[in-house]
Amino acid sequence: MNRRQFLGAAAGAALAASAAGTMAAATNHKNSRPEHGIDAFTPFNYSGVRLLPSRFADRLEATRAYYLAIPNDDMLNGFRTVAGLPAPGESMGGWCSTTSAMGFGQWISGMARLYKATGDTALRDKASLLVSEWGKTLPKQTFAHYDYDKFVCGLVDMAEYANDTSALPLLSTMTDWAESHLGRARLNATDADTQGGYFNGQLEWYTLPENLYRAYQLTGDERYKDFAAVWHYPHYWGMFNGSVHATPDGFHAYSHVNTLSSAAMTYAITHDPIYLKTLIGAYDYFQNTQCYATGGYGPGEKLMAPDGSLGNSIVTEPNAKYLGDVAGRSFETPCGTWAVFKLTRYLQQFTGEARYGDWTERVLYNGIGAALPMTGRGRTFYYADYRMEDARKYYFGAAWPCCSGTYIQDVADLHNIIYYKTPDGVAVNMFVPSELTWTLHGTPLTITQTTNYPESEDVTIRISPTHPVHFALKIRVPDWCHGMSARINGAAEKTPAHPGTWLTIEREWRPGDHLSLRVPLAERPVPIDVQHPNRVAYARGPVVLVNPGPKDAATKHAIPFYEAVENQQYTMYRDI
Repeated sequence: MNRRQFLGAAAGAALAASAAGTMAAATNHKNSRPEHGIDAFTPFNYSGVRLLPSRFADRLEATRAYYLAIPNDDMLNGFRTVAGLPAPGESMGGWCSTTSAMGFGQWISGMARLYKATGDTALRDKASLLVSEWGKTLPKQTFAHYDYDKFVCGLVDMAEYANDTSALPLLSTMTDWAESHLGRARLNATDADTQGGYFNGQLEWYTLPENLYRAYQLTGDERYKDFAAVWHYPHYWGMFNGSVHATPDGFHAYSHVNTLSSAAMTYAITHDPIYLKTLIGAYDYFQNTQCYATGGYGPGEKLMAPDGSLGNSIVTEPNAKYLGDVAGRSFETPCGTWAVFKLTRYLQQFTGEARYGDWTERVLYNGIGAALPMTGRGRTFYYADYRMEDARKYYFGAAWPCCSGTYIQDVADLHNIIYYKTPDGVAVNMFVPSELTWTLHGTPLTITQTTNYPESEDVTIRISPTHPVHFALKIRVPDWCHGMSARINGAAEKTPAHPGTWLTIEREWRPGDHLSLRVPLAERPVPIDVQHPNRVAYARGPVVLVNPGPKDAATKHAIPFYEAVENQQYTMYRDI
């Protein structure tokens, strides 16, 4: 049984809430975001950041065009059919054959975030129409835990980023149903039941708190906070804070990084330091035991025992442990990238530490940045392939899998990982051609990055306030980077740049000031795990390199993994 088949079987009987009752509940919301006051850094929340010409700007434009072109009637066809309403259009097919519940919430989420980031009214209007028409079918719909979570995310985003006034009443209606109908067994994941309820109708229940707490922050309605607390996951979260003595061997990989964002929002709401300890412990555990050189994780969608299983997962010899389950399925790429983007942003937000941006950067270039683009009728790049024999990029066999939902969210999030507000200024987290427009200490300010990084070691940052303003500019120094140097208006900056920290330059910045960075991009071997120190991939800066052709082929040059095209054979890992 695949995930889509399970979700189709998991839905129960519907309980409709009246429109009048829904509107009354929405009217009683406080409509104010509760303060949590624990942030060291603050994301720009999809506001004021613009991508400049680059591969990422190209990816943004292609993604925009792709999702705008999906016929609205097709996206709504299944919902209307279930509701007994006229249903023009065609079935979406694939994982969305019955309804589009698998991806719908994430599609509208991505459109709302992109509207906030770019001002693209076409995306906003499409998403608002979809929400309005879907709302007419709501009294006849049922939801699995997984579907409900994605809808909560999408509706919160529509309210927050697209100013859609219909989103919160619909969220209230859905939650009326969910409070009465979602099963609460909350089983722990096991090696046999990797998603904590795959076989009993409660798939990925442990990802629910994040977006319910976001709904509480947005509305002030205590019901969302109380319902979020129902879905805490102490068994798994406790593995990283010292309260549970176990490792998550065999657990579903993406969703068990995704649930850490629920622990993050629990910390944001409760201020209980045990949840921050959980996040930090989990980050370190994943870096030490679960991650490939690319930042990817989870061969066969499973977390590996920290015993060399990760290194074994890419071997094609007959008796390699885990091989039969993971051939060609090394990393669930768009979904896995989405989970990393969120977790690392929360960690930087809460701690202000530079080191957490390193995982963000690796999946930026080797995860979503190396994924094949969405194409055709829901053709989606799902798995990255890191095998030592005959590795290739390929599209998933079924249309509209879960990664078609996180794909657009990943692209939208490009606007939310480059810069942070800090207590004393601005932090540059990613070296991406972009422009930040902001008002700092009452002074309008523009920061512009120009670079061909990571092909080039040079980054130019221009600071353009309307008049002189004093602040600290922080530059993330990647943990692999030794010898970063800076020049301000041509003069050498003497502040040291230590790997894994912020290079902080505090001064009065004047119109026309520019900072020139040199970011050394030395090539280096990266072992797959401690048990296989000689099984390595090669990286240049944050980018993993591959050699075109099979592993024994004599190739004259390596290329970035993001340049490999569909069905091109390449070699990423080799034994040295």
